[in-house]
Amino acid sequence: MSAIRVVLVGLNNLFRQGLGRLLDPSYFSIAGEARDLATVELLLQQGLAADMIVADLTNGHQAEFDSLQRLREAHEEIRTVVLANELSLSSMAAALKAGADGYLVNELSAEAFSLSLMLVMKGEKVLPGTLANVIARNSHPGESSALNGIQRSLSERERQILQCLLKAYSNKLIARDLSISEGTVKVHLKSLMNKIAVGNRTEAALWARNNGLTDVLSQLMPDRTVPAQAVAANS
Repeated sequence: MSAIRVVLVGLNNLFRQGLGRLLDPSYFSIAGEARDLATVELLLQQGLAADMIVADLTNGHQAEFDSLQRLREAHEEIRTVVLANELSLSSMAAALKAGADGYLVNELSAEAFSLSLMLVMKGEKVLPGTLANVIARNSHPGESSALNGIQRSLSERERQILQCLLKAYSNKLIARDLSISEGTVKVHLKSLMNKIAVGNRTEAALWARNNGLTDVLSQLMPDRTVPAQAVAANS
């Protein structure tokens, strides 16, 4: 079997080199490196041969996912895997929507990393193991009455904050959107996470999705455009 030709993408040269050393040379070869996906597009147009693109998209900018989508549309035969520093539901959804074949968190061991890429090459969709853990923690068949009790215990403000978490808003954006202070956001967020027994905002958003609250929350707090200055402040 010929080695899988991989293009590594990331702003940091040391990161790309380190990533390359994690790959088992028995199965992978480094076809090229680039700072961003736009550069990869140019390299492919110039004749670079690749089987897979592994891209560090930790910034999560929409332009990166747009580039990813263009790559997939132009080169359907090339597998793409997105790397992130931590599990982000919004980032993962954007990557999969853009056509990514895998979304991995940088905590993987070298062996798990290579195995994940090999699974992608076999046509599998590969997602973080932490995602499965979160789903397992928040899925409790037969406990609908307890779930209903938890839902009823949420205040209107906590439900509004949940809706903001589903949109991946930072505390600063939540404060601006709800016209409250960041300190108040932190208080409500802590109370919310205690009630639904999760450890962070990503798990809270996933809990809302898993338990069918998205429609209810949307009715409670319809989508609103965030002021341009708020977006700028968060970028």
